[in-house]
Amino acid sequence: MFKFANSLGFHEVNRLRYCTLGIGLLFACLASSTYAQSNASSINFGDDSSNWANDQECDDPRFIGEGVATTLLEDDRLHDATDCRELFLAGSIRLIEDTTPIDNSGADFGDNSSTWAFDGQCDDPRFAGHNMAAMPLDTDMFHDADDCRDLFEQDSIRLLSGSNVVLGGRFERGSLREGDDTRANGSYSDSYSFIAERGDSTIIDLRSGEFDTFLTILGPNGEEFSNDDYAESFDRSLVSIPRTETGTYEVIVSSYAEAESGGYTLEITTDERPLESLNQQISGVLMIEDETFTDGEYFDSYDFEGRPGQSITLDLNSDEFDTYLILRQPNGEALVNDDTDGSNSRIEVTLPEAGNYEVVVSSFAGGETGEYRLNIAEITDQTGGASSAVATGSLRLGDSVSGDLVDGDQVADNDGFQDSFFFTGNSGEAIVVDLTASDFDTVLSLQTPSGELFENDDFEGSTDQSLLRLTLQESGRYRILVSSYSSGETGDYQLAVRPADVLSSVSTRAAFGSQVYGLFAGIADYPGTGNDLYLTDQDAIRARDALIAGAGMNTDNAYTLLNDDATGENFRAALNRINADIGDDDTLVIFYSGHGDRVPRAAGPNSSDPDGMDETIELYDGPMLDDELAALLENSNAGTILLVMDSCFSGGFSKDIISRPGRMGLFSSEEDVTSQVAFKFQAGGYLSVFFDEAIREGYADRDENGEVTAIELSQYLHGRYRADVKSLGTTSYVRTSGPQSAYQHLVVDRGGIGPYSVLFNRN
Repeated sequence: MFKFANSLGFHEVNRLRYCTLGIGLLFACLASSTYAQSNASSINFGDDSSNWANDQECDDPRFIGEGVATTLLEDDRLHDATDCRELFLAGSIRLIEDTTPIDNSGADFGDNSSTWAFDGQCDDPRFAGHNMAAMPLDTDMFHDADDCRDLFEQDSIRLLSGSNVVLGGRFERGSLREGDDTRANGSYSDSYSFIAERGDSTIIDLRSGEFDTFLTILGPNGEEFSNDDYAESFDRSLVSIPRTETGTYEVIVSSYAEAESGGYTLEITTDERPLESLNQQISGVLMIEDETFTDGEYFDSYDFEGRPGQSITLDLNSDEFDTYLILRQPNGEALVNDDTDGSNSRIEVTLPEAGNYEVVVSSFAGGETGEYRLNIAEITDQTGGASSAVATGSLRLGDSVSGDLVDGDQVADNDGFQDSFFFTGNSGEAIVVDLTASDFDTVLSLQTPSGELFENDDFEGSTDQSLLRLTLQESGRYRILVSSYSSGETGDYQLAVRPADVLSSVSTRAAFGSQVYGLFAGIADYPGTGNDLYLTDQDAIRARDALIAGAGMNTDNAYTLLNDDATGENFRAALNRINADIGDDDTLVIFYSGHGDRVPRAAGPNSSDPDGMDETIELYDGPMLDDELAALLENSNAGTILLVMDSCFSGGFSKDIISRPGRMGLFSSEEDVTSQVAFKFQAGGYLSVFFDEAIREGYADRDENGEVTAIELSQYLHGRYRADVKSLGTTSYVRTSGPQSAYQHLVVDRGGIGPYSVLFNRN
């Protein structure tokens, strides 16, 4: 029932030499058998002395076509007579020298004797373009004159030119030379074509040892794909088309520079690997030969046919890269998961409709490679049938339902029981999702169609209510998760999803009160020169000035510690002065930019650091542990605390500090991941730059009402990271308690602050 097709890397495809012939990719026919028979007598096929003779493939490099071997050697010229003769007579191969050139100045359209003449499409395989028939045949060459002439004159199709009109096999040898077609940049070019079916995954690989290669692919619907230097190699260009459209593709072989000439090889491959069942583990490898996203992330893809109501789980695990998992649905929507468990990914879903689903395995950062394991399973109930537990029900806007968490429900990540609901939302709709229960401590989650997750635990400090209030940013199917804070809790609950104006009584009290206080520490000049950083001291000034300009912070409430002033003593003294003045309606912002580290946990019990490590900020005179900063804030009178940390391993401060009500954290990396310098923006850290833009310029105020809410700030920062940081990952490692990926990964922890609490008032 289920068929998966893996988009393999080039080397993997090449190893499948004898099992991929004829799968997926349809090539146009070559010369007719009548033509072949009449001309076979004039060809010297040689003898059968090749090591590959009598294997049903032609290994003679003088031939091209579907029956030609993948790899051709000059030593086999004239030495595979029997194979080549039989395939030539069958019309499966032809001599390269027999290709008839086409006059590029015009076209001989021929006559209208084709069976498909006068159907408004061109069936002559000498042409390519948007209005070509899905599968042109060589028998229609020169026989669909009126259709092809009309479309040609309308510029809807083009005449293929160059050394070969039709690519008849998966491997071609050719050469660029004076007299070939010339492109706009003065480079010589040869053209080929192939016919593909919708959904094929195709790799076109061009190599030359004599010129700087450039490869262009023109699709049937006007798409253009190109590649210059694949893997930074001047002698290789590669284009991967993960999902072709049915029709004719034109392949243009050229050089990067003007008038370069020389020999080349061109290979086109496709592959499908059917899986026997849905329930299995797939072992794969991301490699530099794989297809890439625009930010440089390699990926493999798998397809399957799903049915509505079918519940599946996808688990992606790797010890070598930070996984990124995508499930594309037939309607074009996608579910995305980055980190469910550390650097591993998981998607659990009930399929909404029948059709083809695509599972995409990739990495969070560009350039990462390594082995992975993809577990695919259908969720079944105890009787062996398909489970309906994943989707407890479907809701419409305005619905209220009663339910109960019971032993046997789906299990959430915290080992608590969980129910799921779905509703269809439209971009721009303002909604409220409200969960109440008296029997357990509620937790409410909302997953968007693209996979983004919003959560609320205790709404306004209440353990029996969780509430999300937001404006939908995309149209599609949303998933609501009802669960408990602690594992094993059960009981009745009430769930409602309403337009936002229906629940006008919901509090939107600003989390930030009458005054904003700030402690800003930035260190670029550490003792000596070996540990100095780039502009991290200016990050602190940037954050301070942003809050003054964009959040109305009084300059008297700002404490700035730079370089040798940013000692532990001064840091503690500044906090003490702030705590002496701040009230429970006020807000404290603590900003730090500088070095961060991880150290073995101090002796004694510490449940907040189960990994056995403490995270630190490296002040001028030594480290400050996450535990110490947590203790300093324990007795703070501030109503709200916002912690902004642009340093390595800074996410480790979240579990020690942000778990309390009224606290929110912004961190430039996870607890076991390093951060990068923002050279691109002439700044110390990316978080500093994006926080400045969000507050000073007000870019996070998406609805332009003069207020920045917690969710607006979170969404803006995530968007900026995806756009400007995600592609900067590296495969190098730093050594702490083991290999740690050397790239940053934004962490936003809203703690007990509601998503629509107003953080900054710009009015």
